[in-house]
Amino acid sequence: MPELHQSTQEKHCPKCQSTIPDKAVVCPICRSDIGRKAETTRDRFINAAKFVKDWIGFPAAVIAAAALIVPIQGNILKLLRQDGAVLKLEFLRPDFINIGLDDTPASSQVDEVFKHIPFLRFTLTNKGLSSVTARQDFACSIIGENSEITTGHFYLIDINTHKRILDDVKLDAGGSTFINVALRDMGPQVDGYGATNGPNTCDIDYSDKYGSNTLVVDDGDVLSSLMSLERADDSRIESRAKYCPDMVKGITLGGEPIDCVDQDHLLAIEPVYFWDRALERALRQSSEFQKTAPAAAIRTPGLVLVDCAQRNCAEKKSEMMHALNHFTPSVAVWVCAPSKTDLKNEKECAKTEFPLTSP
Repeated sequence: MPELHQSTQEKHCPKCQSTIPDKAVVCPICRSDIGRKAETTRDRFINAAKFVKDWIGFPAAVIAAAALIVPIQGNILKLLRQDGAVLKLEFLRPDFINIGLDDTPASSQVDEVFKHIPFLRFTLTNKGLSSVTARQDFACSIIGENSEITTGHFYLIDINTHKRILDDVKLDAGGSTFINVALRDMGPQVDGYGATNGPNTCDIDYSDKYGSNTLVVDDGDVLSSLMSLERADDSRIESRAKYCPDMVKGITLGGEPIDCVDQDHLLAIEPVYFWDRALERALRQSSEFQKTAPAAAIRTPGLVLVDCAQRNCAEKKSEMMHALNHFTPSVAVWVCAPSKTDLKNEKECAKTEFPLTSP
């Protein structure tokens, strides 16, 4: 009888390193499948392409096979928590609004601009894979001389209403929007203005699918532009301080602020050539003040007319005197000489009570 010979060829199991027959496809020791090489992503791509090619042709096959890989990439990014929002702030240019001019139809524009709001234009872009909600205010800090930290607080402004935007900014994945930034206040850290998490940065808080986070902006151009921004300027504030040092200033009753109020008068400050505008404002605000505080003593409307250095100053003063000669109700008018501000000094600001007493 012929003798049977066993194969003496052997190999090692790649899993447990046991010695096993060369032709074994399953390790008898650890039961691992060692019959074929594990299929790689590239192998799956090629096999998928070959399969689809037989049915729909080569270009479509490649596209279809690639489509099978995209979910894999998304799952990897999700696993690594890298599929959240990625914000970027880019500076465009500085700008400003002249209140009563830039924001008003031509037929209703004012004769003189007293207030302007400087602001900066930016784009805010979400380059990530998740939607995001960003705060409508933020802070920036810089280190100056003697290592002193100065911090500015900024807010987004609606340039149509001049009001602060209270709603947070929402962006979809890949979305972008224009934002307009104005300065709220600025000062040293030691005076209570705080500081950002790092020196020479801006911190913008936002939230995405993974919760709260902070965009740290360290771009030198962005930081320099923001920290050199000025607050909204109203030239009437300076005038009120000059002509009404001991009076209540800037009271707001829902409309235009009242320049000055004391125990006897409610005053409107205007250039001499706008005396009629000052009269209209003083009369209207005096009436509004009395309706708001009916128990308070009635304040006589008053006009403080300044800048009487124009050529037509005498002409406008004469026009006013003629118009108010027999005017009722009573109105007090101070006409101040150039660069003079003391309403109590007749030599600086001549006072006239209207209507004039008949001779």
